[in-house]
Amino acid sequence: MRSLIFVLILAALPLMQCERGTAADGLRVATFSAEITPRLGTPVGQGFIPVLQTAEHPLLARGILLKDSRTTCVICTLDLMEVHNESYDFLRQAIGKAAGVPASHVALHCLHQHTAPAISTAAQRLELAQEDPRRIATAEYLVDMADKISTAIRKSQQNWQSVTHIGTGQAKVERVASNRRLEQADGTIRGRSSSTKSAPELRKLPEGLIDAWVRTVSFHEGDRAVAHLHYYASHPQSFYGDGRASYDVPGIIRQRLEKSTGAFQLYLTGCGGDVAFGKYNDGSRKARAEIVNRLHKGIEQSIAGVKRQPARPMTWAVEPIKFPLRTDKAFSEAANRQVLANPEAKTSQRRKAAIALAWIERVKSGKPVGLSCLSIGRVRMLHLPGEPFVQYQLAAQKMRPRRFVCVAGYGDCGMGYIGGDRIYTDRGGYEQSYSFAGPSEKLFLSTIERLLTAKQNNE
Repeated sequence: MRSLIFVLILAALPLMQCERGTAADGLRVATFSAEITPRLGTPVGQGFIPVLQTAEHPLLARGILLKDSRTTCVICTLDLMEVHNESYDFLRQAIGKAAGVPASHVALHCLHQHTAPAISTAAQRLELAQEDPRRIATAEYLVDMADKISTAIRKSQQNWQSVTHIGTGQAKVERVASNRRLEQADGTIRGRSSSTKSAPELRKLPEGLIDAWVRTVSFHEGDRAVAHLHYYASHPQSFYGDGRASYDVPGIIRQRLEKSTGAFQLYLTGCGGDVAFGKYNDGSRKARAEIVNRLHKGIEQSIAGVKRQPARPMTWAVEPIKFPLRTDKAFSEAANRQVLANPEAKTSQRRKAAIALAWIERVKSGKPVGLSCLSIGRVRMLHLPGEPFVQYQLAAQKMRPRRFVCVAGYGDCGMGYIGGDRIYTDRGGYEQSYSFAGPSEKLFLSTIERLLTAKQNNE
């Protein structure tokens, strides 16, 4: 059994370079949900958080299938911290097989709650012995998760619903998000993470650069909303580190909206790499409740303001990107292999070295990362990898000001944070220490622009 699991996980998935398909009529949607909470007490994941001992909420995989006469695609979200490299490919391949589409037609995004595991079998293979309990538990969990999601997708295809209209709405969200990187008078960067419990003075500082707007895309059958997709850019966690599984702020809002609207709800985390709740979160349950209420209010307003248009043909496009490696010594292959060879290295150091080496191996293999964009009429749903900074979301919106551009981050997170080029020379700040790709701001922006500005056949 274990040998089979490892063989499955090591299976490589070729990335289809660029596909563009359109259809003329008959747009339909199917929705699915599957619980993916790891078995409590098992050491699943990279070890960023303690082994989960209790579950405040179930962790869920949720998504939609969209289909017209020529194109089918899947948008799937996971209540997980991250999924990297071969593990990400394995899940996309399984989802695509269940949906009857190539993996390139699957947009898979973690919401990035820190009350859930991060998955990288490639890094664990470098860090841990083959019989290590954490490596075994993670591999088994990955296969089990793929099976549960695949089963839910196959079942969902028994209940396709017609889409006659697509809607768009947006609303400003007050007092939720704030930037994580605060530039001081001397030019240094001070960090402000998801909670400021230990640094209350940071709550007095400005929000900084954020995208304060939540955006909603809705699918309707006549007057009835079938599904709402909500996009908001911020780290989504209000707490972490106590052994409690939770879908946290996004999941609480998602379930509340589903009860009140009767429509399927999908939440996607946008370019929140340098954005979090820190200014408004002291780590207490009271603060979480207030953040939930304010973000929920914003999404309700976005739904209330939805404007519908007749459904148009659908276009799915993919663009590959090959990120460069970092050239600084600390991120070199030799330096990270030395860390793994050092018996006195801390667990956190070994984990980071393994993640860095897994990324180096991937880049050297020549395997690109895929970005994709779903276009329906004036709507653009852009799917990005890693933990992209909010500047990329704002830039994407400016590239197509007459289109309704929604951005989801946290696809394949093997490269970690994707910031602007200045982070590599910044003094202070955390994100550049977990950014494994080299400077690539222009490359990333140009790839996004190609997806957004190419003439679509449905326009």
